[in-house]
Amino acid sequence: MIRIFEVGPRDGLQNLPHIPKTEDKIQLVKLLREAGLEHIEIASFVHPKVVPNMADSKEVCEAFDDKTGLSVLVPNKKGLDRAKEVGINKYNIFFSPLDEFNEANYGLKLDQIIDNYKSALEGIPKNQVRVYLSEYFGCPTDYLEKAVKVGLEFGDRLVLCDTKGVATPFEVSVGIQTAQLHTQYLSVHLHHGKYLMDNVEVSYREGVREFDASVGGLGGCPFVEESGANLATEDLIKWCNKKGIDCGVELKNLKPAMKLAYKIKNPTIRVAIRNKLKDTKNLLKYKAGLS
Repeated sequence: MIRIFEVGPRDGLQNLPHIPKTEDKIQLVKLLREAGLEHIEIASFVHPKVVPNMADSKEVCEAFDDKTGLSVLVPNKKGLDRAKEVGINKYNIFFSPLDEFNEANYGLKLDQIIDNYKSALEGIPKNQVRVYLSEYFGCPTDYLEKAVKVGLEFGDRLVLCDTKGVATPFEVSVGIQTAQLHTQYLSVHLHHGKYLMDNVEVSYREGVREFDASVGGLGGCPFVEESGANLATEDLIKWCNKKGIDCGVELKNLKPAMKLAYKIKNPTIRVAIRNKLKDTKNLLKYKAGLS
């Protein structure tokens, strides 16, 4: 059996070229829950000027009285405090073995980020924190070792990320095996690329049993130009079905969320269709008036 960790409402929506409606975000989370997904990242408490698509995170979180299984991304103490204020107690943090990524996201090097998280997460139990290691695969082994050890200082689960979608199955295998020297509580976060489903396969073969996925394949990192869309939840379910692996979710139950994800992703298409239908109706009325 594997567990799907749904990231569509946060990672999937943060990089869209338009700002999704708050009510659509809330409805998407509700539909994902109804589909059977129990672990969902719903928001990000980053500065709204940096990621404007997440400016309504407070409103999204407050829409749910039952916050079981819901988590948010927090980049610093201020973000963590804002998450606490709305009753969220599951936090996702992130950094990379590569300072190029860290400086693009934080404007800081890894050692500075570590110091900031030590302060921000003081008193937070490790079982409330998932640690994302961005651009993890393909790094030199000593970089991987350092990132894994640092991550385990803050959380009890590491999420190994192929942020650009360029990792090969060999790099994924090496990266997982390196992390497994220190912990078995691992997840993978994969983006579209040449080896996407091969990387799902090798991750499972190496013993990974939790996968990040995003309904409709929504997503991409706003600070990594080459970052492709996330592994689609529906594609992961199909892969599981083909392999006879239980993932706890049936594809038919996910379809309402898939439909809404498409609607959120393509508002201009929706408007164009609506306008076309309106024009057609007006034309028919005009012709009817001539007859």
